[in-house]
Amino acid sequence: MGFDLSKSEKTIKNILVYSFLTFFSVICLFPLYWLLTTSLKPSLDVFSPAMLGTFKITFENYEQVLFHDKFPNYLLNSAIISLATVLVSVPVGSMAGYAFARVKMKKKETWFFIILTTRMAPAVTFAVPIYLMMVKLNLVDNKFSLICIYTFTNLALCIWLTRSFFEEVPKEIEEAAKMDGVSSFGCFLRFAVPIAGGGIVATAILIFIFTWNEFFFASILTQNSAKTFTVHLTSFFGSRRILWGELASASVIGSMMPILFALATKKYIVRGLTMGAVKG
Repeated sequence: MGFDLSKSEKTIKNILVYSFLTFFSVICLFPLYWLLTTSLKPSLDVFSPAMLGTFKITFENYEQVLFHDKFPNYLLNSAIISLATVLVSVPVGSMAGYAFARVKMKKKETWFFIILTTRMAPAVTFAVPIYLMMVKLNLVDNKFSLICIYTFTNLALCIWLTRSFFEEVPKEIEEAAKMDGVSSFGCFLRFAVPIAGGGIVATAILIFIFTWNEFFFASILTQNSAKTFTVHLTSFFGSRRILWGELASASVIGSMMPILFALATKKYIVRGLTMGAVKG
Protein backbone atom coordinates (compact mmCIF):
# COMPACT_ATOMS: atom_id res chain seq x y z
CA MET A 1 0.00 0.00 0.00
CA GLY A 2 1.61 3.25 -1.14
CA PHE A 3 2.01 6.37 0.92
CA ASP A 4 -0.75 8.89 0.19
CA LEU A 5 1.15 12.20 0.03
CA SER A 6 -1.93 14.33 -0.59
CA LYS A 7 -3.68 12.88 2.49
CA SER A 8 -0.57 13.49 4.61
CA GLU A 9 -0.33 17.09 3.40
CA LYS A 10 -4.01 17.63 4.18
CA THR A 11 -3.51 16.26 7.70
CA ILE A 12 -0.53 18.55 8.32
CA LYS A 13 -2.49 21.50 6.94
CA ASN A 14 -5.42 20.75 9.27
CA ILE A 15 -3.08 20.48 12.27
CA LEU A 16 -1.50 23.84 11.49
CA VAL A 17 -4.88 25.51 10.92
CA TYR A 18 -6.41 24.17 14.13
CA SER A 19 -3.26 24.98 16.09
CA PHE A 20 -3.40 28.58 14.87
CA LEU A 21 -7.13 28.86 15.65
CA THR A 22 -6.57 27.44 19.13
CA PHE A 23 -3.71 29.86 19.80
CA PHE A 24 -5.77 32.78 18.47
CA SER A 25 -8.78 31.75 20.59
CA VAL A 26 -6.65 31.59 23.74
CA ILE A 27 -5.31 35.09 23.09
CA CYS A 28 -8.83 36.46 22.50
CA LEU A 29 -10.41 34.73 25.49
CA PHE A 30 -7.62 35.32 28.01
CA PRO A 31 -8.72 38.91 28.90
CA LEU A 32 -12.24 37.58 29.59
CA TYR A 33 -10.77 34.78 31.69
CA TRP A 34 -8.65 37.26 33.66
CA LEU A 35 -11.68 39.51 34.16
CA LEU A 36 -13.82 36.66 35.48
CA THR A 37 -11.18 35.23 37.81
CA THR A 38 -10.29 38.68 39.17
CA SER A 39 -13.93 39.39 39.95
CA LEU A 40 -14.13 36.18 41.99
CA LYS A 41 -10.96 36.73 44.03
CA PRO A 42 -10.75 38.42 47.44
CA SER A 43 -9.23 41.90 47.40
CA LEU A 44 -5.91 40.69 48.83
CA ASP A 45 -5.55 37.96 46.18
CA VAL A 46 -6.30 40.03 43.09
CA PHE A 47 -2.75 39.75 41.77
CA SER A 48 -2.38 36.11 42.76
CA PRO A 49 -1.48 33.90 39.76
CA ALA A 50 -3.81 31.16 41.03
CA MET A 51 -6.05 29.80 38.28
CA LEU A 52 -9.81 29.36 38.43
CA GLY A 53 -10.61 26.37 40.61
CA THR A 54 -7.42 26.68 42.68
CA PHE A 55 -8.44 29.63 44.87
CA LYS A 56 -11.34 30.27 47.20
CA ILE A 57 -14.15 31.86 45.21
CA THR A 58 -15.88 34.83 46.78
CA PHE A 59 -18.75 37.01 45.60
CA GLU A 60 -17.94 39.94 47.83
CA ASN A 61 -16.97 42.09 44.84
CA TYR A 62 -20.34 41.49 43.19
CA GLU A 63 -22.13 42.17 46.47
CA GLN A 64 -20.26 45.45 46.86
CA VAL A 65 -21.05 46.56 43.31
CA LEU A 66 -24.71 45.51 43.28
CA PHE A 67 -25.83 46.42 46.81
CA HIS A 68 -23.42 49.07 48.10
CA ASP A 69 -22.85 51.15 44.97
CA LYS A 70 -24.87 53.13 42.42
CA PHE A 71 -23.73 50.81 39.64
CA PRO A 72 -27.23 49.24 39.10
CA ASN A 73 -28.69 52.72 38.47
CA TYR A 74 -26.07 53.52 35.87
CA LEU A 75 -26.49 50.07 34.32
CA LEU A 76 -30.21 50.80 33.97
CA ASN A 77 -29.36 54.13 32.32
CA SER A 78 -27.21 52.33 29.77
CA ALA A 79 -30.00 49.85 29.05
CA ILE A 80 -32.61 52.58 28.57
CA ILE A 81 -30.36 54.70 26.36
CA SER A 82 -29.18 51.74 24.26
CA LEU A 83 -32.65 50.30 23.69
CA ALA A 84 -34.11 53.73 22.90
CA THR A 85 -31.32 54.37 20.40
CA VAL A 86 -32.03 51.06 18.67
CA LEU A 87 -35.78 51.73 18.60
CA VAL A 88 -35.19 55.10 16.92
CA SER A 89 -32.19 54.33 14.69
CA VAL A 90 -33.33 51.04 13.16
CA PRO A 91 -36.79 52.13 11.85
CA VAL A 92 -35.49 55.47 10.53
CA GLY A 93 -32.30 53.97 9.14
CA SER A 94 -34.19 51.06 7.55
CA MET A 95 -36.58 53.39 5.72
CA ALA A 96 -33.66 55.50 4.51
CA GLY A 97 -31.73 52.39 3.48
CA TYR A 98 -34.76 51.14 1.55
CA ALA A 99 -35.06 54.50 -0.18
CA PHE A 100 -31.40 54.40 -1.27
CA ALA A 101 -31.88 50.82 -2.48
CA ARG A 102 -35.08 51.42 -4.48
CA VAL A 103 -35.75 55.10 -5.20
CA LYS A 104 -34.16 56.69 -8.23
CA MET A 105 -32.77 60.13 -7.44
CA LYS A 106 -30.13 62.50 -8.73
CA LYS A 107 -26.69 62.28 -7.14
CA LYS A 108 -27.85 59.42 -4.94
CA GLU A 109 -24.35 58.09 -4.32
CA THR A 110 -23.14 61.58 -3.43
CA TRP A 111 -25.83 61.98 -0.79
CA PHE A 112 -25.09 58.47 0.46
CA PHE A 113 -21.40 59.32 0.84
CA ILE A 114 -22.24 62.55 2.69
CA ILE A 115 -24.30 60.53 5.17
CA LEU A 116 -21.45 58.06 5.66
CA THR A 117 -19.02 60.88 6.47
CA THR A 118 -20.86 61.40 9.78
CA ARG A 119 -19.63 57.93 10.73
CA MET A 120 -16.14 58.32 9.29
CA ALA A 121 -15.22 61.39 11.32
CA PRO A 122 -13.83 60.78 14.83
CA ALA A 123 -16.15 61.51 17.74
CA VAL A 124 -13.92 64.31 19.03
CA THR A 125 -14.71 66.25 15.82
CA PHE A 126 -18.29 66.77 17.00
CA ALA A 127 -17.51 67.08 20.71
CA VAL A 128 -17.29 70.86 21.04
CA PRO A 129 -20.33 71.84 18.93
CA ILE A 130 -22.46 69.10 20.47
CA TYR A 131 -21.46 70.07 24.00
CA LEU A 132 -22.16 73.77 23.39
CA MET A 133 -25.50 72.93 21.80
CA MET A 134 -26.53 70.73 24.75
CA VAL A 135 -25.52 73.43 27.22
CA LYS A 136 -27.59 75.94 25.25
CA LEU A 137 -30.60 73.60 25.30
CA ASN A 138 -30.06 72.72 28.97
CA LEU A 139 -29.77 69.02 28.10
CA VAL A 140 -26.50 68.20 29.85
CA ASP A 141 -26.84 65.16 32.10
CA ASN A 142 -30.01 64.13 30.31
CA LYS A 143 -30.78 60.73 28.77
CA PHE A 144 -32.61 62.35 25.86
CA SER A 145 -29.47 64.16 24.74
CA LEU A 146 -27.46 60.92 24.67
CA ILE A 147 -30.21 59.14 22.74
CA CYS A 148 -30.18 61.92 20.14
CA ILE A 149 -26.39 61.84 19.82
CA TYR A 150 -26.18 58.06 19.59
CA THR A 151 -28.95 58.04 17.00
CA PHE A 152 -26.99 60.59 14.98
CA THR A 153 -23.72 58.63 15.22
CA ASN A 154 -25.29 55.24 14.40
CA LEU A 155 -27.77 56.28 11.72
CA ALA A 156 -25.17 56.23 8.94
CA LEU A 157 -24.13 52.69 9.89
CA CYS A 158 -27.77 51.58 9.91
CA ILE A 159 -28.48 53.13 6.49
CA TRP A 160 -25.34 51.63 4.99
CA LEU A 161 -26.06 48.10 6.25
CA THR A 162 -29.79 48.02 5.59
CA ARG A 163 -29.31 49.37 2.06
CA SER A 164 -27.18 46.35 1.22
CA PHE A 165 -29.78 44.02 2.72
CA PHE A 166 -32.67 45.59 0.82
CA GLU A 167 -30.70 45.46 -2.43
CA GLU A 168 -30.68 41.67 -2.04
CA VAL A 169 -34.48 41.57 -1.91
CA PRO A 170 -35.72 40.60 -5.41
CA LYS A 171 -37.42 43.54 -7.10
CA GLU A 172 -39.83 41.16 -8.86
CA ILE A 173 -41.65 40.53 -5.57
CA GLU A 174 -42.34 44.22 -5.03
CA GLU A 175 -43.21 44.84 -8.68
CA ALA A 176 -45.80 42.07 -8.55
CA ALA A 177 -47.22 43.51 -5.33
CA LYS A 178 -47.47 47.00 -6.85
CA MET A 179 -49.44 45.56 -9.78
CA ASP A 180 -51.94 44.33 -7.19
CA GLY A 181 -52.28 47.84 -5.78
CA VAL A 182 -49.80 47.73 -2.90
CA SER A 183 -48.11 51.07 -2.18
CA SER A 184 -44.35 51.55 -1.94
CA PHE A 185 -44.55 51.82 1.85
CA GLY A 186 -46.71 48.71 1.90
CA CYS A 187 -44.07 46.84 -0.09
CA PHE A 188 -41.49 48.01 2.40
CA LEU A 189 -43.44 46.77 5.42
CA ARG A 190 -45.02 43.62 4.00
CA PHE A 191 -42.23 42.26 1.83
CA ALA A 192 -38.85 43.99 2.16
CA VAL A 193 -38.71 44.07 5.97
CA PRO A 194 -39.69 40.39 6.53
CA ILE A 195 -37.28 39.14 3.86
CA ALA A 196 -34.38 41.30 5.08
CA GLY A 197 -35.35 40.78 8.73
CA GLY A 198 -32.19 38.88 9.61
CA GLY A 199 -29.98 41.70 8.40
CA ILE A 200 -32.09 44.31 10.19
CA VAL A 201 -31.82 42.41 13.48
CA ALA A 202 -28.05 42.04 12.99
CA THR A 203 -27.86 45.80 12.44
CA ALA A 204 -29.87 46.39 15.62
CA ILE A 205 -27.48 44.18 17.59
CA LEU A 206 -24.46 46.11 16.32
CA ILE A 207 -26.05 49.46 17.16
CA PHE A 208 -26.98 48.21 20.62
CA ILE A 209 -23.43 47.03 21.31
CA PHE A 210 -21.84 50.24 20.00
CA THR A 211 -24.21 52.36 22.12
CA TRP A 212 -23.81 50.16 25.18
CA ASN A 213 -20.02 50.42 25.07
CA GLU A 214 -19.82 54.13 24.20
CA PHE A 215 -17.77 56.20 26.63
CA PHE A 216 -16.64 59.46 25.04
CA PHE A 217 -19.91 61.40 24.70
CA ALA A 218 -21.28 59.93 27.93
CA SER A 219 -18.22 61.13 29.82
CA ILE A 220 -18.55 64.77 28.67
CA LEU A 221 -22.34 65.07 28.73
CA THR A 222 -23.29 63.28 31.96
CA GLN A 223 -22.64 64.01 35.60
CA ASN A 224 -24.90 61.90 37.78
CA SER A 225 -28.53 61.26 36.82
CA ALA A 226 -27.85 60.20 33.21
CA LYS A 227 -24.42 58.64 33.78
CA THR A 228 -23.86 55.30 32.05
CA PHE A 229 -22.08 52.31 33.53
CA THR A 230 -19.04 52.78 31.26
CA VAL A 231 -18.42 56.21 32.77
CA HIS A 232 -19.02 54.90 36.28
CA LEU A 233 -16.28 52.32 35.82
CA THR A 234 -13.74 55.12 36.14
CA SER A 235 -14.93 55.75 39.72
CA PHE A 236 -13.16 52.55 40.78
CA PHE A 237 -9.83 54.25 39.99
CA GLY A 238 -8.71 56.20 43.03
CA SER A 239 -5.74 58.52 43.47
CA ARG A 240 -3.97 56.00 45.69
CA ARG A 241 -5.78 52.74 45.06
CA ILE A 242 -7.54 50.91 42.24
CA LEU A 243 -10.42 48.65 43.26
CA TRP A 244 -9.58 45.86 40.83
CA GLY A 245 -12.08 43.37 42.24
CA GLU A 246 -15.03 45.75 42.05
CA LEU A 247 -13.90 47.01 38.63
CA ALA A 248 -13.69 43.46 37.29
CA SER A 249 -17.07 42.43 38.68
CA ALA A 250 -18.75 45.57 37.30
CA SER A 251 -17.15 44.91 33.92
CA VAL A 252 -18.37 41.30 33.92
CA ILE A 253 -21.93 42.39 34.70
CA GLY A 254 -21.76 45.15 32.09
CA SER A 255 -20.58 42.74 29.40
CA MET A 256 -23.33 40.19 30.07
CA MET A 257 -26.27 42.15 28.61
CA PRO A 258 -24.95 42.56 25.03
CA ILE A 259 -23.71 38.96 25.08
CA LEU A 260 -27.11 37.64 26.18
CA PHE A 261 -28.84 39.94 23.68
CA ALA A 262 -26.68 38.59 20.86
CA LEU A 263 -27.18 34.96 21.91
CA ALA A 264 -30.95 35.41 22.10
CA THR A 265 -31.08 36.74 18.55
CA LYS A 266 -28.23 34.81 16.94
CA LYS A 267 -30.53 32.85 14.62
CA TYR A 268 -31.59 36.11 12.98
CA ILE A 269 -28.05 37.12 12.13
CA VAL A 270 -27.73 34.59 9.30
CA ARG A 271 -27.91 36.33 5.95
CA GLY A 272 -29.06 35.02 2.63
CA LEU A 273 -32.74 34.71 3.55
CA THR A 274 -33.71 35.65 -0.02
CA MET A 275 -31.66 33.00 -1.77
CA GLY A 276 -33.93 31.13 -4.12
CA ALA A 277 -36.96 33.33 -3.45
CA VAL A 278 -37.13 34.27 -7.13
CA LYS A 279 -35.47 32.31 -9.88
CA GLY A 280 -34.25 34.10 -12.95
